[in-house]
Amino acid sequence: MPATDPSLLAQISEDYYLNKLSFGEISDKYAISRYLINKYLNEAVKNGIVKIEIAQTASRNSQLEQLFKEKFPKTTCYIIQDDATETATEELLANYAANFVVKHLEKGPHIVGMTWGETMYSMIDAITSNPLDQVKFTQFVGENMKYNSTAGSVRIVERAAKKVAGEFLTLPAPLYLSDNTVRNGLYEAVSIKQTLDVAKNMDTVLTGLGTIASLESIAIWNQNINRLFPEVRLGEVAGMIYGRPYDIHGKVLNPDSDKTVGLSLNTILSVPKRIGVVRSKAKFKTAIGALNGQFLTDLIMSESLAYRILNETEEK
Repeated sequence: MPATDPSLLAQISEDYYLNKLSFGEISDKYAISRYLINKYLNEAVKNGIVKIEIAQTASRNSQLEQLFKEKFPKTTCYIIQDDATETATEELLANYAANFVVKHLEKGPHIVGMTWGETMYSMIDAITSNPLDQVKFTQFVGENMKYNSTAGSVRIVERAAKKVAGEFLTLPAPLYLSDNTVRNGLYEAVSIKQTLDVAKNMDTVLTGLGTIASLESIAIWNQNINRLFPEVRLGEVAGMIYGRPYDIHGKVLNPDSDKTVGLSLNTILSVPKRIGVVRSKAKFKTAIGALNGQFLTDLIMSESLAYRILNETEEK
């Protein structure tokens, strides 16, 4: 079989990696299939036309990880050693999480549910991999309505899909609806039903950990906070995950008055791989609650946050 023209490999690689063209745009430009684009990009890496470098490799604290395994056996924790500065540590976390996720997704076709936030944005931004065109990203709860941020709900799934040449599905609905009748009726809308039907088959979830303060920073939710969480004492909220508030013991605080638009919590918790990333060491209570609640199968965090969690739980 004749070798592919190196200049063609270089042109396609430049369009994908540097010019950020999608597979569809490259397909139209060169009149070739998505399969061949994927093949050519892999060939370009193999032949040295494209060189992918990881700037810095994160080191893990295996002793801390063993302590967490004993203390929180239902969640596998990956604890990244701190760097000299907080910013450098956050970069290490993003790089490690990106590589961890890519390694998982390379194993075959996947349907991946994503939430939002700066942590997810940083992780997606750190991905430097060959195309993963058998991956489909989807929202599984509504939009957080943070439209003035690049880390909002819709932009995250779209950015993730573009980064690895995958597909994405959005959920054109708000994160919360206080009216039960309106919310339930919304699920019959074709566009929403289509996305949720796909999301029900998720095998992977990628999420950060939120706080009630992050929710209150969005005007529409802050103005209606008591209608959204009528039975919740806000002072007891240690964190937010999948749109739901929970306390430090991992107890979901509104199981009987959940106003979240999207998949039920039980459906989400049945997804076999639920990967969480938390950067801020100030979120130690948020992380403790998530670990106690077994909301995640895997949690990536910094060394300083891990020590804070151990200190807090040992005092109790």
